[in-house]
Amino acid sequence: MQMEPRIANRIVKNVLLSIFIYALPVILMLLTFYITGERPWEKKAASEQVSGK
Repeated sequence: MQMEPRIANRIVKNVLLSIFIYALPVILMLLTFYITGERPWEKKAASEQVSGK
């Protein structure tokens, strides 16, 4: 059964929008780390070394 091009285009558009919405928080987090220069994963290691654990 052939799918109408209009419906196929709508499905593709919705899939791309869903992927964008899913990835947006991760992209924004990485962009924030890049702009501010913060490295939270390094701070945890540094605090463990200071406390002697």
